[in-house]
Amino acid sequence: MGIPEIAAVLGLLFAAGVFLAQYQHRDRAMAVLVGISAGLVGVQVLRVHVFTILVLLWCVMPSGHLNRGSGKRITALVVTSGLLAVTALYGDLVTSPTLALQLLGLTASACMIIAKGTERDRKDMLYGLLAVVTVSSSLGMLQVAKIVPIEIWHVHVSSVGRPIGLYSEPDWLGLFAGLGLILAWRLPLPAGLRTFCISVNAAAFVFAFARAAWIAVGAAVALIIVTSLFRRKAKEEAKSKVRGKWPAVLLVVAAGLAFLVGNPLFAEDFIRRLQGTFSVGSHDISGQARVRQIDRLWKMANAAPWNGDGLSANGRVGIWGSYNSGDAADTVNAVSSNWLLALWVDGKLMALPFIILLIALAVLTCRTIAGQLLVVVLLNSLFSNATFQPITWLLVALAFSAAWDRTDAPAVEPQIKQLRDRAKHPAY
Repeated sequence: MGIPEIAAVLGLLFAAGVFLAQYQHRDRAMAVLVGISAGLVGVQVLRVHVFTILVLLWCVMPSGHLNRGSGKRITALVVTSGLLAVTALYGDLVTSPTLALQLLGLTASACMIIAKGTERDRKDMLYGLLAVVTVSSSLGMLQVAKIVPIEIWHVHVSSVGRPIGLYSEPDWLGLFAGLGLILAWRLPLPAGLRTFCISVNAAAFVFAFARAAWIAVGAAVALIIVTSLFRRKAKEEAKSKVRGKWPAVLLVVAAGLAFLVGNPLFAEDFIRRLQGTFSVGSHDISGQARVRQIDRLWKMANAAPWNGDGLSANGRVGIWGSYNSGDAADTVNAVSSNWLLALWVDGKLMALPFIILLIALAVLTCRTIAGQLLVVVLLNSLFSNATFQPITWLLVALAFSAAWDRTDAPAVEPQIKQLRDRAKHPAY
């Protein structure tokens, strides 16, 4: 995200803050802003994520609510991420010591949401996330239509160019459009709004040509389909969530087929890109770069001690797999494209509890909205790493909360209603 975009986002956040000062439901509006900030990439103030700042402001609002049993979840998250952060103190190959501070700041943000967030807060955050990614996807489609002028990305990959939306590159747009697609499908929405959100996010998801996002969303959808076979769903709940879905599907399919028929060159590009999702051809530059990066990361991991080379050491691996053994200031990035290999290089056994925690959390909560989104982000981060971005930590917090929040289970609601009815009876 460039300076003008960052300035625009910060200006909007400032205007929202002024609005909050006069708004009656400031805590709910702030929760929406937290969700919006989680849908941004690289927006920081003095190297602190705006997401962390907004979570802190939301947390200090007087509500008096504190979730019971949140201590164990917070402890697990703090201990595992703390072990990983400690590696920045002793690693000889550390390239960015401040990455440990960002890690701790993001961990603290997730812990605050776990400790204080109510069911209403968590839904508001998801709605905020849906809002910002839908705006980004809409902007991306305006870029495709040349209504919003941008520098065309990768015309050798897509004849119409790859849009970027609010982000710095198409891969980020693909990831967030995929998240928006799932949110629009699963969150309660009016039929018309659901149709719009599904349509625009699906379009951006396709036009971004982000293969990592395609794989991640495809795998997450397959997982939720399999797990849903073992879950009973109330008829009322099913009816309430169906509105607007299939019209959106028909609209997306019809528009997509019409565009492919009218643009045969784009159709060829799309099929070629789809075929290259699981193979690396001689002309696939980005695919070859990732293969070289993985090969170099494996070599670093094999040479690293049991406690790793220190957080951000993986940043010494360049885009084309080259290795920088000199000054850390010469490294372009402190986070490589594959989150598992990156953390294994950085911390090895010190990073293992954190890795296990994230994977276990995603698997155990994959039937919830936050858990499914976390599956998408973690799978996407095997190719395009979002581990140190706010989106991962918002979803970690929401997934942790969903795992222990029994009130979200549809089967419990009739029992609660029955108890309330009995309490109103004169015999009680």
